[in-house]
Formats: sequence, C-alpha cells, structure tokens
Amino acid sequence: MQSITLDVQPRETGKVATKAVRREGLVPCVLYGTHTEPVHFATETLSLRPLIFTTETYRVAVSVGGEDYEAILKQVDFHPVTDQPLHVDFLALTPGEDLTMTIPIHLEGTARGVKAGGALSQPLNDLQIRALPKDIPGHVSIDVTALEMGESLHVSDLALGDAITVLTDPERTIASVTAPKVVATDDEEAEALEADLEGAEEAPEATEDA
Repeated sequence: MQSITLDVQPRETGKVATKAVRREGLVPCVLYGTHTEPVHFATETLSLRPLIFTTETYRVAVSVGGEDYEAILKQVDFHPVTDQPLHVDFLALTPGEDLTMTIPIHLEGTARGVKAGGALSQPLNDLQIRALPKDIPGHVSIDVTALEMGESLHVSDLALGDAITVLTDPERTIASVTAPKVVATDDEEAEALEADLEGAEEAPEATEDA
C-alpha cells in the first residue's frame, strides 16, 4: 500500500468553526481509532483528490500538533449538488494490529477466451481482507490471460500469501468468459416466419363429424 503525506492544519470543532473552515476553502477532517482519541484538522480539497477519486487504497501520513499519525480514508461526505467533499473521516492505523478492509480488484491481460470471440465479465470488483497495515496492498491484480471460453475464476483460486486472510466468500466468481449470444438476423427471422406460415397452410383442415 503506497503512502501519501497530507498537508493539514489543526481546527476548532463546532458548527461555527466548521463553517469558517469551509469558507476558507478547506475541508474539515477527523482522525480516530481504537487507541487514538479524535484528532480534528483541515486540509485543501485539492490535496484530497488523489485519495477520493481513485480505486486505490493509500496509507495517509498526517502530522497534527506535533504528533504523527498513519491512517486510511474511512468515509467522505459530499455536497448533494456540487459533489465537493464536505467532511472526511480517517481511521488511525495501529502497528501490529490486524485491520479489516475492502480493496479493489484489477484484472490484467486479455483472456484466451476473449481472443476466441468470448466476452469477459467481472461480477466481483473488490475483496474483503484482514491483515496487518503493512501487508495490505493498494489493490489485488489478477492475470486473466489463461481463462478459456466457458471458464471462471473464483475467490478460492486466489493466492495472496499467509499474511493476508481473505474474508470474501470463496465461492464468489471474480471473472468469467462466456460464449457470445447468437442473435438471429432479420433475414433469418423472416425465413423462420415464412416456414411457419407454409407449414400452417399445408396442414390438413379438421373435418367435422357427420
């Protein structure tokens, strides 16, 4: 998991102070954790973009009031109209303590089945894992090159090492290659309709009993 250092400044709490922070063009934030008291600070919207507008998971380094913290992005509240971040929560990381979180899945390569005319689908886009903060990757990369037509890759097929415990159901399908659907052309549909009509005309009419 890559690290990003966030340039922040301490802030006061409360509605009035929070509004004042936003008027200055800053985003109010809070950092907290199991062994960390809430730490309130503010940062520029631009500095948050690499954390918000990405599927990657980053370790965030923050220094407030002479104290250094490592955290991950926990939650972002957006303005309902402008989509600008209004408030951000960070979860403090504790060295030596397992962390449960969801990380994105990235598929790499072109499946053999796709080259043969099949279609690749990805029903599962992220994975829930538990590991020490130092062992958590920013994402999971999966090579799908070997997937043939009609084959699937499941969570149980992953090998992420002993340091990571996968919590997602092992039976979940991550990716699969399916054969293309055969769609009848207009000519084929017309021929089928004509055949049905000819068959109806040739069928003997039912006779009534005398």
